[in-house]
Amino acid sequence: MKKIKLLHLYHDLMNLYGDWANVAILEHSLTVGGCDVLVDKKSVGDDINFDSYDFIYIGSGTERSQLACVRDLKQYRKQLIGCIEAEVPVLATGNSHELFGKAITDSNGAKHEMLGLLDFETVQLNTRVTGDCVCKVSFLTDKLIGFINRAGGSQNGDVERPFLIEPKEGASFKASGEGIRYKNLLGTYLTGPLLVRNPPLLRYFANLITDESKDIKKYENDALLIYQEKAYISAVEML
Repeated sequence: MKKIKLLHLYHDLMNLYGDWANVAILEHSLTVGGCDVLVDKKSVGDDINFDSYDFIYIGSGTERSQLACVRDLKQYRKQLIGCIEAEVPVLATGNSHELFGKAITDSNGAKHEMLGLLDFETVQLNTRVTGDCVCKVSFLTDKLIGFINRAGGSQNGDVERPFLIEPKEGASFKASGEGIRYKNLLGTYLTGPLLVRNPPLLRYFANLITDESKDIKKYENDALLIYQEKAYISAVEML
């Protein structure tokens, strides 16, 4: 059995909308696919050896939690960026993907330095952008469904933005594209159990992690993943 190590980073501080389920469904699908999976949960103050993981996930949090995490993460900046450059799969949902830019200017006008991996900055306003949405993705043929709840504002800079959002009423999302993509790092404002709601994205990461060129056939015989696929198809049709 292939041994796989997954890291759920800041599982307690960056976990607003059931983000933990992304790691849980990924663990399940990899196990069904014949892998021996270990999940580590790490937070502020823990010792972290990023080089030992096959996948890294960080979810959404409050703006206060976000700043606490980046202060802790800066000590590992070189190691984490090295993993990303080595094409380790990383998923950052909600506002956690803002950590990989140069800076965040908060709603009070204070500027906070981020990890600086990619050339973009985030400006946060004292408003909220919320709502369900469906989006096209540059690297998938299937659409994704999701939920956005983030601080209003904008991002600038030269970065690949792979998500083209089609907002539902109330989402008020005006950007032509959102998120970040660099090698196998994927970030998006879509939040919550994104991999649970979207089997195509789940399979995308499972294939990256296992270095499979096509979906593991054993997935087709698992009751949970079959139900997941049916729920996804119904949701896409409704949206």
